[in-house]
Amino acid sequence: MASITFVRFVIPPAAPRSAFSLVELLVVIAILGVLFSLLLPAVQAARESARSIECCSNLYELGLAAQQHVTVSGRYPPAYDARSGVSLRWMDFLKPYISKGCCVYRCASDVQQKPYAYDPEITLSYGINLWRIRGQTDDAHYFWYPVRREDVRRTSGIILFADCTPGKMQCGTDVGIFANPIPYVDYRHGNAFNAVYCDGHAETRTATLQSEWDAMP
Repeated sequence: MASITFVRFVIPPAAPRSAFSLVELLVVIAILGVLFSLLLPAVQAARESARSIECCSNLYELGLAAQQHVTVSGRYPPAYDARSGVSLRWMDFLKPYISKGCCVYRCASDVQQKPYAYDPEITLSYGINLWRIRGQTDDAHYFWYPVRREDVRRTSGIILFADCTPGKMQCGTDVGIFANPIPYVDYRHGNAFNAVYCDGHAETRTATLQSEWDAMP
């Protein structure tokens, strides 16, 4: 009787892969690129939102200092005053309440961070409201001068300080008619700007009304 011989074949295990293939690597890179492009705008928006909140806080502090000045003097700080023989600007009138080197004068979204030409110790991102219609807004309601508290009837509706063009100390100028955008206002927060009103509250604005700049009743 013939014997049967069984032959056992042993299949060696597959060798472990040592790395990604080129195609797999390219797919991973492409996926990461898509995720990055989707997340980047959201991250940038979140950062700008944080900077805008910080900016509003700065303006609130300036508004609070202006309120303290009004309490003492009965008038809002003027943009400029040389009656004492010394040239003083609105920042000087806030000096008893806010140090001129304080960071509240600087907006984090102000990419230029310019020291003010006539007062280099201040890096100035904000300006006082100097908007008026020629021949209409009188001196009693124009913040170039020390406006009396009782002459501003709508304190919650009149802008006092706002984001301004780097290198300037004011927002607005003499105009013939009202129009947005406002001259010398820096719309640096995603096509919007921040402002503090005469009553001390701060908010973000994209467009404004004439009544928010003109203190005439």
